[in-house]
Amino acid sequence: MNKTYRWVRRAVWGTLAVVCTMGCNPLTTIAFLTHKDVKIPAEFPLTYKEGPKKDKEEIVVALFVSQGTGQSYEFAGADTALANEIVKKLPEMIKETKQKQKLTVLTTAQVNKFKMKNPNWRLMHATERGKQLGADFVLDISLDKMNLYQPGSQNSFYEGRADVTVYMYDVEDSAGDGEPMNSYSQGFAYPKTGFLDATSKPVSAFRREFLERLAVELCHRHVEYKPSSGIAEGR
Repeated sequence: MNKTYRWVRRAVWGTLAVVCTMGCNPLTTIAFLTHKDVKIPAEFPLTYKEGPKKDKEEIVVALFVSQGTGQSYEFAGADTALANEIVKKLPEMIKETKQKQKLTVLTTAQVNKFKMKNPNWRLMHATERGKQLGADFVLDISLDKMNLYQPGSQNSFYEGRADVTVYMYDVEDSAGDGEPMNSYSQGFAYPKTGFLDATSKPVSAFRREFLERLAVELCHRHVEYKPSSGIAEGR
């Protein structure tokens, strides 16, 4: 084994160690180091692999995003902002990975129009909402314990956090008894590398990045994606 080979091997493993400390997905890290265009599968895919809708050309998704009470004023309108990001990013990921089924996510305006026509929409089961909107799947997303600053720092450092709960409903197959086909909860933190000096950027810019990254992580749960940009996005 010559010295050049040993040096290269050490450099590769050194890079791997550094990247892993950033909290990246191992598959993303491997793809980054080997330059292979690996696709990461979705845990809860918005697609039909069997049944009468298997060959359906277009899948329609309806989003309902809500916030818990007592959130700080910095997160006013965060539910709408997050929904808009997901509406944009989900179809982009589908297109990037060249999946067969087209994915259409109803816009926030379309969902808001439905809410205005149905003042008691909160009392409706998610599958009923989905049927009235012509959706195949409904994602019911709840945001809680949202914060932009490191606790105890007197707003000197950014350390965004949120607790997120997602309920996924198949409009056709769900029984309508309140049970979703899939559900999960996750604690979200941004940036992955720790915290940022609050003087480094305006709070509006950090809030935007926080919600954009949260949208990406949620999208990754539901559609396969390429890991090529994952390391950069982890920040």
